[in-house]
Amino acid sequence: MKTIRIRTLFASVVVAIMLLLNISSALAGGQRETSGDKGRFRGRVELIFTKWITNFPNMAGLVSGDVGGGTFAGEILNYDHTTAVDKIEALYHINGGAYHFTAHNFITQNNLKGTAVIDGLVLDGPLKGERVRGEYQVISPCGVINAQNGSSGDVCFQGTLSIRVGSGD
Repeated sequence: MKTIRIRTLFASVVVAIMLLLNISSALAGGQRETSGDKGRFRGRVELIFTKWITNFPNMAGLVSGDVGGGTFAGEILNYDHTTAVDKIEALYHINGGAYHFTAHNFITQNNLKGTAVIDGLVLDGPLKGERVRGEYQVISPCGVINAQNGSSGDVCFQGTLSIRVGSGD
């Protein structure tokens, strides 16, 4: 009799956890499905990044969010600097634990405010062809040892990227 109660209690706890996990993923912005390539995603795919210049024009950093924890790599393709605004064209290589992709981005960085707006397109990976929107904030001093050793000194850039699935169709 006691064994049946323990098994019933255990089964109830397992079912409650499974329901809770399903509700949590339903509330998340970047939901994933298991069939198809882009079909794995519904809504938005969002990620957070922290990046820094290693040796110009190369960048490195970290990512998290819907793509999973992982690394960021990038190359600055074009850089037009003025006192007020920088116009930057760059490739962002997102190497998350769950998903990888490369985005070709155009960045407008407001040097007076220390903020930037990102507009781009995914070039490869499961979100190929989708539009990328994002923003970042310039952080100085950054405090990340790898950034301190980079060619730009103790400066890093922390922000978000958002990809709305279906935006590239």
